Amino acid sequence: MHGKLICLILSVCTLSWVGTSAAGNLDPSLVGWWMFEDGEGTVARDVSGKSVDGVFTGAVTWGRDTQHRGVLLFDGTTTAVEYVFIDGAFSLPVYTMALWFRVDGGSGSRDILSAYARGVRHGILLEVQAARLRYLHRYPLGTAGGTNIYTTTSYADGAWHHVAMVKSMDQIALSIDGQEVGRAADTSKFNPGDTFGVALGILDNERAPDRLFPGAMDDVRIYDRPLSQGEIQAVVGAQPWPYAWSPTPADGAVHPDTWVNLSWLPGPFAVSHDVYLSDDPVQVEAGTGGTFRGNQSTTMFIAGIPGFAYPDGLVPGTTYYWRIDEVNALNPSSPWKGDVWSFTVPSKKAYKPNPANGAKFIAVDATLAWTAGFGAKLHTAYFGTDPNTVDNATGGAPQSAPTFVPGPLEPGKTYYWRVDEFDGALTYKGDVWSFTTAQTGGGVRGDYYNGIAFGSHVLTRTDPQINFNWGDTSPDPAVAVDGFSVRWAGEVEAAFTETYTFYTNSDDGVRLWVDGQRLVNNWTDHTITENSGNIDLVSGNVYNLQMEYYDNTGPAAAQLLWSSPRTPKQAIPQAALSLPLRASSPSPANGAVGAKLASTLLKWSPGDSAASHDVYFGTDANAVKNATTTSPEYKGSKPLANTSYDPGKLAWDTTYYWRVDEVNNAKPGSPWTGNVWTFSTGPFLMVEDFEAYNDIDPPNPASYRIFEAWIDGFGTTTNGALVGNALPPYAEQNIVHSGTQSMPYSYDNNLKFSEATLTLTAGRDWTEEGVAELSLWFRGAAANAGERMFVALNGTAVVYHSDPNVAQTITWTEWVVPLQTFASQGVNLTNVTSLAIGFGTRGNATIAGGTGQMYFDDIRLYRPRVAP
Repeated sequence: MHGKLICLILSVCTLSWVGTSAAGNLDPSLVGWWMFEDGEGTVARDVSGKSVDGVFTGAVTWGRDTQHRGVLLFDGTTTAVEYVFIDGAFSLPVYTMALWFRVDGGSGSRDILSAYARGVRHGILLEVQAARLRYLHRYPLGTAGGTNIYTTTSYADGAWHHVAMVKSMDQIALSIDGQEVGRAADTSKFNPGDTFGVALGILDNERAPDRLFPGAMDDVRIYDRPLSQGEIQAVVGAQPWPYAWSPTPADGAVHPDTWVNLSWLPGPFAVSHDVYLSDDPVQVEAGTGGTFRGNQSTTMFIAGIPGFAYPDGLVPGTTYYWRIDEVNALNPSSPWKGDVWSFTVPSKKAYKPNPANGAKFIAVDATLAWTAGFGAKLHTAYFGTDPNTVDNATGGAPQSAPTFVPGPLEPGKTYYWRVDEFDGALTYKGDVWSFTTAQTGGGVRGDYYNGIAFGSHVLTRTDPQINFNWGDTSPDPAVAVDGFSVRWAGEVEAAFTETYTFYTNSDDGVRLWVDGQRLVNNWTDHTITENSGNIDLVSGNVYNLQMEYYDNTGPAAAQLLWSSPRTPKQAIPQAALSLPLRASSPSPANGAVGAKLASTLLKWSPGDSAASHDVYFGTDANAVKNATTTSPEYKGSKPLANTSYDPGKLAWDTTYYWRVDEVNNAKPGSPWTGNVWTFSTGPFLMVEDFEAYNDIDPPNPASYRIFEAWIDGFGTTTNGALVGNALPPYAEQNIVHSGTQSMPYSYDNNLKFSEATLTLTAGRDWTEEGVAELSLWFRGAAANAGERMFVALNGTAVVYHSDPNVAQTITWTEWVVPLQTFASQGVNLTNVTSLAIGFGTRGNATIAGGTGQMYFDDIRLYRPRVAP
């Protein structure tokens, strides 16, 4: 019997399961996990931590099941489209896809899960065909070829079954209910770097809807490695969930009454239930202070009426906490301590103002609204520009509706308001709330190019918002109808200190950075698709924003939205956006780890109106934030053309903070104070992290493409190495070990050897800080030819990896090379001038060999340690 065990949340859980380590941390190979415990809404949350949520289309509904708790239900009988789409951009050269399913009828071919590389439809498909399962691994989807595995057992029996599809090396395997039922050689040919979206209950979301699935699904997991048969069986054989679950009222709910009937679904082993209830969450968790309300056999508990707990009634404006422990005296694991749940009896006062208290960028014609206080019959609103006047106001006119129209408001002004509630007997004075209307102006700079890779610059303009749906038309007569790209640059101000979600809707490719953090990266041709990413922002702070977009063919659309706990999902208001006046695009990136000790040069992009730059630098974040030109953290003024600062040699494993203020005394608002950026040197010497390379082509002086630093075999007949992608982004931005970029590297050893070389201009002393190991991370592919991998220093000393088939390694793997092995070959480690990575026999172009695609990241020097 299947159950879901959330050991990372419940510390008392001791049962084993595939998805966490013994420490309770998620398996890093788990790239998506959907448990379907949400129970409401139209989004299925990803609990893997990767934030790849599934979005409902059509009549998909939530269900509950005694074996599986929360599930998804698909009726499969309507003519309307219904499916769940997970737009994860998963890179899956090897994988395990696993889920529970139940077929509830229907005939013919019905699709359970499909994954495909968008635009090219390289396919992975699980379907019910004549009640039997079929697993297809095919390129391209919908054509002949590829590999199928068929079953002969009927699964249209209304029972739950577990299925796992496994791709390892050059084979695929299918397991049903923990037993392998088929294995075959894989003849599909997916392209390196293909990224997959996943659709549940339909063939895919790019083609006409077909073969809708009738039944239920649960516990969908995607791993970027093949699970062993034992691991699959551990999922199938996991013990049932032993805890009370599905509380009513739902956890965190607002309960609009002064009495309550608590209920829950019992764990499968429970004989009775210990009930805890109080307004003190700490005591409920500990079971102290009179919170224990007794042991009972029923799964309901009444409170708030005479003869029961809280006989005088629950108190409005109070949050109550409760816990159910499942008890079975004959089971040694009893009792099973439950989670602490809560519900809130609403206040007699008005609450949940809209706009939220402290909101900014509010329209001047806004209608104010609130949630009425408990039992309120009439509301009296007070409004003005002085908080004390509003707080002391009396004698307002009562009204029945919980809304108020203040009339035309002035732009850029802060207003205050209060609502008093009357319940027929008493008046409850409200809190004073505030909001600020939107300033006039605002917007971002849009640079438009003909060509999908920022080719010919044809237009610069200020766009009030990024909120365009051009369809089959052009953004401007100067811009091509198809095949154009846009780079928007600006700043965005946060109204609240909380986590913001930024959303892009685009057709086609889109990338988004906020405060230097990349939140969205879907640089592919696709129909209009929403992508999102989260970032913590601070109220009143202004953050650099950059969004890149291209349209290839067909309709064009580009939109940027945001939301937060107190901000409804909306296109970012014009007033929250401003032109890029502050320094931006820090290098090292904000939060980067591994800066080089001797050669880190701090760089930034200037604000649009800057005439000079004031630089602040130090090891104390608050000191840098509050520094002035008289502070020791002030490092001087730089002329406009100089957008870099050399901090000198940095300390080992130290965190630094820096700030750049943009200055132009001829402009109002100067200086434009920059945000505090941070980076760390880390417990190692960084040789190469691949983060500094960009996609800017010559003759632009800012061009720094990866293949201009790593010299490969392009244009030669004996060196088969090629570094970088043929089109931007030139560095790899999906398959990375850390940071945002890695080095794509292809080799061709057919009567060649392959080698790419980096000339070291700094950081040549490989004896500093007592370092003794060279570390580099690499990842290959199962389809790669088995060629030897080597590293070489100074063009002479060579070390080969011990595994001749190491290029077929399918996960990120660290290779550690003792530096003494190079010193023994005559390398002066105090003056290392070059580093090369290669395949084959170095210098020998007479041996027949094969080809492959590799990725490299994080080349570092460590002090002696125990290698992973």
